[in-house]
Amino acid sequence: PATTARLASEVEDQIFTKGAQISIEVGGERVFSRAVGDDGRGQPMTESSIFRVYCTIKPVAAIAVALLVDAGEIDLDAPLAERLPEIRAEADGTCTLRHVLSHAAGLYHPTAMEVELIPPARRDGFLAQVQRPGRYAVGVDVAYSERFAWHVVGLVLEQASGRPLRELLGDDVLVPLGMDDTWIGMTDATYEDVLPRLGLNHDMRQLQSFPLLLERGRRWCTEVNAAHGGYTTSNDLARFYSALLAQLGGAELASLPTAETLRTFTTPARPATLDHILDRVCEHGLGFMTDLTGHAYGPSVSPESFGHSGNVGSSFAFADPPHDLAVAVVF
Repeated sequence: PATTARLASEVEDQIFTKGAQISIEVGGERVFSRAVGDDGRGQPMTESSIFRVYCTIKPVAAIAVALLVDAGEIDLDAPLAERLPEIRAEADGTCTLRHVLSHAAGLYHPTAMEVELIPPARRDGFLAQVQRPGRYAVGVDVAYSERFAWHVVGLVLEQASGRPLRELLGDDVLVPLGMDDTWIGMTDATYEDVLPRLGLNHDMRQLQSFPLLLERGRRWCTEVNAAHGGYTTSNDLARFYSALLAQLGGAELASLPTAETLRTFTTPARPATLDHILDRVCEHGLGFMTDLTGHAYGPSVSPESFGHSGNVGSSFAFADPPHDLAVAVVF
């Protein structure tokens, strides 16, 4: 009741959000889910409303990497220059995929918005020529990468698997986990089917509400962007983290990385460090935010918590192993 009342109050205030979805699972069982307010189009929010969740989707690609690590197709500590010699920022041989996934590779520029301004057909060539800042110490300095690092992750996944990224993420991660309402790059047919359920985020930071209309456009929905291009529901995100908790707890699910590999990805890659982009002292795992007290998740989560948020807090999803708890909220 307190959670429902809090969300209803937020929606009524119209300061932070127009509507919200929340899903909570304990021990792999859904114990609470709600949809309140509207979906950003003046339509009632439902549990099946679909939203772009931005960087909250990043861990899906991390799990795809972990699966290929277990298969012996990816070495986290091999110089990336050997695999992707065309990427100028990695050409000196000092960067590894472990650095990239933990935001310690210096790939924080250009920003996501700057990449969006580049015509899609030119992006690969542009990013291949970006240079790493000269003063950046790989493996020491930490700077959150919105887009570039996950562009590199996508290239590694395609090269290691020999498969298109959309197919790999869908067939190897989303479908086996039952995430039927999640897409990272819809097909045209899927886009037409999903459009009636597609909600709209609003930027409410300037005392006005600006609808992010691009989110419902065909180009954004069909573009394969593992960094911040995922569309999903809070129910699917909670299901994702419940599955990871089960695997860490000994479930031995064939559709997920081994518990040992998964633990490597969901625990800190280094001690808490100042992230120069997020402007806070925090921890990163490999594709996951870790010890979420340092990532604006509040004081109640345990040090073992891991997850990810997106677009200045428009979505949060996480797992808290000591409580066997998985939560997802989409504002």
